[in-house]
Amino acid sequence: MENQPPIFGRKIYFINPPYAIKTTLIDRLRALEYEAYYIHDPRSAKAILENNPDSICFICIDSILPTNQWFNFIKSFELNENLKSTIIGILSKNIKTSDKNQFLLKTTIPGGFISLNDTFDKITDKIIQICELNGAKGRRQYVRLNCTNYEGTFVHISKNGRLYPMRLIDISSVGFACMLKSKDRNIFTEKEILKPIVIALGLKTINVEAAVFALKDNPNYVTMVMLFMPSTSSTTKDIIRNYVFSILQGDLDMKIEITVKDNTDYSKDLTKETGNITDTFIYEEEITSETSLNEVSDLEDAPEHEQTEQSS
Repeated sequence: MENQPPIFGRKIYFINPPYAIKTTLIDRLRALEYEAYYIHDPRSAKAILENNPDSICFICIDSILPTNQWFNFIKSFELNENLKSTIIGILSKNIKTSDKNQFLLKTTIPGGFISLNDTFDKITDKIIQICELNGAKGRRQYVRLNCTNYEGTFVHISKNGRLYPMRLIDISSVGFACMLKSKDRNIFTEKEILKPIVIALGLKTINVEAAVFALKDNPNYVTMVMLFMPSTSSTTKDIIRNYVFSILQGDLDMKIEITVKDNTDYSKDLTKETGNITDTFIYEEEITSETSLNEVSDLEDAPEHEQTEQSS
């Protein structure tokens, strides 16, 4: 690739995802610490993607828009300076070979063309491979949530018979950071292991054991960085991960609600309006098949659909 992967990785978006992609494949990606989201309405997608350059975007073209309009929608990314760096991949179960070839030859889709006719595990493996090749994780290996703006997140740490309530700064499935009062700076030392620790995440609480990784002085408080011990159960990590992604997806959904939708007429060749010369989509008979990877039965029919250990 010409561009180096961003240090903090790339967000992964699924536009118009089929049911099984939304409910299962995205969960698998999240369990592997990929920052994956879904956007149902393509007309809400561009505004989000413009604010997140260098994202990876998988677009399912089997519904909502006719094939030629999906072609123009994807082609329009090349005409927008804020979207040109988006790594696009296409998902489809219904597209004809001739139409698929037009996408491959006449649009820029570095994320490839993924057939939803494969088994679910093969589809997942292909998407993970694309994410890895494009540096989706960057240098960070875990998705971390900034908790400072959310009510109901706090931590209580016990030491020497005393309880120290602290505000949660951020959390991931491998650790967290919290605000320690400056007057208590000398009570805790780096590398010591603390338990019990109670962390509240909305309506759920977890009990963990963690080691002090670092103490960082700030003007009004001390940031105490904690790493969970290897004995931390996968169930506990799943609770943390599910909370992190529920908040992140919820924040995205709220942004979509207040975002002005794209009103572009994708039935027209946008490149002609901008004066650019390009190949146009040769529209053939529209496929009306309603079959797609949208039903739970698709998962049940696939022989290799077992859940990963993290999401079980």
